[in-house]
Amino acid sequence: MSTVTSNPADRAETSPGPKGTPAASGTPSPAAPRGSWRIVAAREISVKLTNRGFLVSTLVTLALIVGAIGLQLYLADSMGKITVAVADQQAGRIAGQAEQLAVRADQDVEITVRQKSSAGQVRETVRSGEAEAGLLFEGGRWVLLGDTGQNDIAATWIGAAVQTNALDRNAQAAGTSLADLSEGAQVKHVLLSADKTPESAVRMTTYFFGFLFYLAAVLLGAALATSVVEEKQNRIVELIASSVPLRSLLVGKIVGSTLLALAQMALFCLVGVGGLMFTGEQEFLADISSGLGWFLVFYVVGIAVLACLFAAAGALATRSEDIQSTTTPVNAITALVFILGVTVSGGVREILSFIPLTSTVTMPARVLAGETAWWEPAAALVVSIAAAVFIVGVSGRVYRRALLQTDRKLSFRQAMKLTD
Repeated sequence: MSTVTSNPADRAETSPGPKGTPAASGTPSPAAPRGSWRIVAAREISVKLTNRGFLVSTLVTLALIVGAIGLQLYLADSMGKITVAVADQQAGRIAGQAEQLAVRADQDVEITVRQKSSAGQVRETVRSGEAEAGLLFEGGRWVLLGDTGQNDIAATWIGAAVQTNALDRNAQAAGTSLADLSEGAQVKHVLLSADKTPESAVRMTTYFFGFLFYLAAVLLGAALATSVVEEKQNRIVELIASSVPLRSLLVGKIVGSTLLALAQMALFCLVGVGGLMFTGEQEFLADISSGLGWFLVFYVVGIAVLACLFAAAGALATRSEDIQSTTTPVNAITALVFILGVTVSGGVREILSFIPLTSTVTMPARVLAGETAWWEPAAALVVSIAAAVFIVGVSGRVYRRALLQTDRKLSFRQAMKLTD
């Protein structure tokens, strides 16, 4: 905690409370420095920035983001590329026409033809994995070969090319043309909500931010609760309480943890945006830009509330072994917010977007999907801030009343019955 020293006279004025513990005084000492919460916040940040666990978790998360972007780039580069083994020029022309049909349909498909001298060599090439598919004309019909499974790209576009060639040949035999036969068979695609973000982009972005919110809350919350109980266990908190008001101590811890979480989120977002630009996904970035700001705003409020809850949960414990049991309810709430945020939709998501904490993920997701009026996110934010003030107030009372009770682990109800 903050390296604020107290003189013996100040300590002597602290009267012992019940069961030999000092009285939980939230009244600042006359010597308490102004803005002492800033000292606590700065100390909290400096300790975290030199903590190996915090640094490792941040680097691991960054590695996961970079890895996910790299995997997406690899899949986008390789998914539409296939090699087709053929034994004659006619099969090679069919494969070439298949690629042209895919390009006309605005599909990123690249078909490489591997010429072989016999059907046997074509089969061997497919079995060895040198080609994803093989195309042969046997018994008066085209045969598409695969090894252990069917390649969807080859089945779709080579199948379409074979059908187009057959229709063209049959049309000529019937004295007509393929254009006449296919008249009225074209389908025009019209997007009814072209101005809205595609649902796939909404789901991906919501999952990304929901996961980061859950990860930051759990990691920072656990570290915060641990630091609180260690101060109690080592009796350091009794020295701190004589020089720093407990309210300032709590506010400093909340501010420090929230600023760290926000800095982490900003770093993750910068890496993610840089990765999207590097991979040429500017269109995707433009789609999600409308919701990024709201994610960050709701994120700050949610993290501040959870930081206070974790601090109160740490104050309820007296030993490090108690942390798991006292923080379990807060961890359950955090997990529930993540699960609901990334799974619900429709009317349920609309309702949850106005409920504090769950709105951290659901309201920005609705903004991103274009489902909200201009006033809805602002109204949800006001509700979240009002609820945050109430939760922080209640958790603050629990924190102040339980922090100096070092003789036993307390429940939330027991802590509320104590006096400041």
